[in-house]
Amino acid sequence: MKILPLASNSYLLETPEGPLLVDSGAPWENARLLRLLDELKPAALFLTHHHLDHVGGARLLWERYKLLVYAHPLDIPFVGGRKRRPPFPPVLLLGDWIANSARPLPQEALTAPLEGDRVMGWEVVHLPGHTLGQIGLLKDGILLAGDALRVGKDGPVVPADMVNADSAEARRTVGKIARLDVREIYVGHGPKTNPQAVRALAQRLGA
Repeated sequence: MKILPLASNSYLLETPEGPLLVDSGAPWENARLLRLLDELKPAALFLTHHHLDHVGGARLLWERYKLLVYAHPLDIPFVGGRKRRPPFPPVLLLGDWIANSARPLPQEALTAPLEGDRVMGWEVVHLPGHTLGQIGLLKDGILLAGDALRVGKDGPVVPADMVNADSAEARRTVGKIARLDVREIYVGHGPKTNPQAVRALAQRLGA
């Protein structure tokens, strides 16, 4: 697994079916994304959720490679441009423009996996709260958790309420992760964490 340091962490996974890219950075990082891929052609793109800093390179990669793009059904309306994302930052007009500056994907580019489905050998895990359709990938004790957690110097935390679609659901998702059989948890922002730290967070949250 290779980590691509963009506005959020992207992950390049080697699979028998070819490279699987998890998330694609922000729209203004497209040139950097291509440099980090180093001419490697992804076979597919898996979007953990619809936020700008995770989907910004999706349209470019689809146009260039005609790859398959995976996103949860609840997030596809945002990825496809049929719904607008909430403003971020929460500033009138500017926040709406920034949050929705990623070019949408056409419907034919998108495939909608559900909890328990397999994508190129990885199991899909629904991790709602940050967005209602956030999904992660699980295999061999490794969980790619998107923004279900953020990891800083004091360990994992739940993302701030202002960036969550449903913060109560986000806290329940921490409990769900704590009950998974994992040994390493990789996130969109920050370094990897471990199940012991997540279980401690879940206990503090009552999740």
